[in-house]
Amino acid sequence: MRSLGRIGEWLPRLMQDRQLQRRIAGGLGLLSGVGVGLAGYALLHEPVAIELEQLTVRLPNARGRLPHKGLKILHLSDTHFQNLTRRERAKIERIRRLTAELEYDLLVHTGDFWHNEAGIENVAMLLDMLPKPRLGAYGVLGNHDYVCYSHSDILTRNWQRYQRINTNGHQQGAATPAYQNGSTPALHQNGYAHGRAEALSPAYSLQNDVTAPAASLPPLSWLEFAQDTIQFMRYFLNVPFDLERVSLNNVRLLVETLAEHGVEVLHNRSVHLCQKPGEADGMDLHLAGVDDVSEGAVDLATAWADVPQDSLKILLSHNPDILEDPASRNADLILSGHTHGGQVALPLLGAAHTQSIHLGRREAAGYMRRGNTHVYVTRGIGEGIPLRFGAKPQITLLTIVAE
Repeated sequence: MRSLGRIGEWLPRLMQDRQLQRRIAGGLGLLSGVGVGLAGYALLHEPVAIELEQLTVRLPNARGRLPHKGLKILHLSDTHFQNLTRRERAKIERIRRLTAELEYDLLVHTGDFWHNEAGIENVAMLLDMLPKPRLGAYGVLGNHDYVCYSHSDILTRNWQRYQRINTNGHQQGAATPAYQNGSTPALHQNGYAHGRAEALSPAYSLQNDVTAPAASLPPLSWLEFAQDTIQFMRYFLNVPFDLERVSLNNVRLLVETLAEHGVEVLHNRSVHLCQKPGEADGMDLHLAGVDDVSEGAVDLATAWADVPQDSLKILLSHNPDILEDPASRNADLILSGHTHGGQVALPLLGAAHTQSIHLGRREAAGYMRRGNTHVYVTRGIGEGIPLRFGAKPQITLLTIVAE
């Protein structure tokens, strides 16, 4: 009641005090101006402000297996092209300027080449514009290379999934991959088990995550509702989103286009890169790649099948959740993308979301270690939702040397 009385005293003063009105209007204008400026920055500036990061990674197992100057890898990921002509051409031009004088050995792209099939022209344009690598170009497929998603009902779908967890005692469509001997995860982020018998198949049974409704519960009190809402927001920020699949992309078209432009897709297999082994400028390493964790059919056992245990091994995986599979730790170095660095990263919170089971919000991108395995997750080039704040897009030149 006292607060209401004070408001009643303050309002007449506000109506009469022109100076106070101007101050309040100025403050509101400043706030709205800051908001518009931040929105413009996040939508128009940061997404095209691509950076070139240069990083040296020292691998103990590289002794005698790499040139004495090291192996230079240009790492791209998550281009997400969808024929947004002006925006995407600006990104391509920015990358052209960043790489114009670059000399490097390998080009790798860790998936999500396109957002949908309309982006194929810009995929080809980017590859043709890059300086040619000395040894070759390799890539792996990401979830968006297979499927187009809708974000229109993201809150509703994830609220329903959250309720199913609470009411049924387990998640129908768990967010934890069930790896068995390097095989495809039975369940992952989007709520059903499907996998792919053949990754280059033109179609598979498209499901829209139809799951049983949650059991009915007695109504919540206001306090319980507030607590449940807070718990849901924590869940929402820390678990990969359940997104509706609306259409399939023509993966065969993508793989054939990549091959025409010099990029070989490593689909659960490896290549042996060997030149003058044992000499000072020689090289002897195995580069492996796996299919996407959530929309593909990961088979690490097949990828590692012809690779000697004690060899120098680099693994490409679109999704860093491959780290949930113990067989991934056979790699000396893993290169991934997928997280976009969170796209929105705040000083105290960290990344708003990682779309990853394995990585927390404070570890959404960058260099990290998992035991003896070195890991690098790039923030990538493109976006799912067309904005970034505090997570600038990037390409990375990695120099791999012996420790």
